Amino acid sequence: METIEVKIQVPKELSSSIPNLSKYTYEKLILGLYLDSEISLGRAAKILKMPQDRFIQLLGKHHIPCFRSDPEDIRAELKKLI
Repeated sequence: METIEVKIQVPKELSSSIPNLSKYTYEKLILGLYLDSEISLGRAAKILKMPQDRFIQLLGKHHIPCFRSDPEDIRAELKKLI
């Protein structure tokens, strides 16, 4: 996978409170892209070099749902069950 380098500046106190700020920032970026539906669950797991089940655990750790459905889709599925 081809990559680019991105540089950001953060307050110094953040770098001392987060042991591996680079890894933390990268992981948060991928979680954010997943949350915004920019990448799929499988793609996010692949980028972070982890199995999908481990990525699902990571989502749970951050209280991010792994399956997202439109409210209308959920209603339609519930009607099928009744």
